[in-house]
Amino acid sequence: MHRITEIETEDDYRDALNRFIELCESQKTDKDLQELLLLTDLMEKFERANCGGN
Repeated sequence: MHRITEIETEDDYRDALNRFIELCESQKTDKDLQELLLLTDLMEKFERANCGGN
């Protein structure tokens, strides 16, 4: 799977969420931990912009 670097649509968000879950359920390398942090930031940004958050 390619590394997700932006989330613009609901489909992007679902892909990011699935990747996040996949990473959470596996042994993690330093790269995986960096990807988890990036996904968390991207998902938060998308949620604030699209889900009524502040």
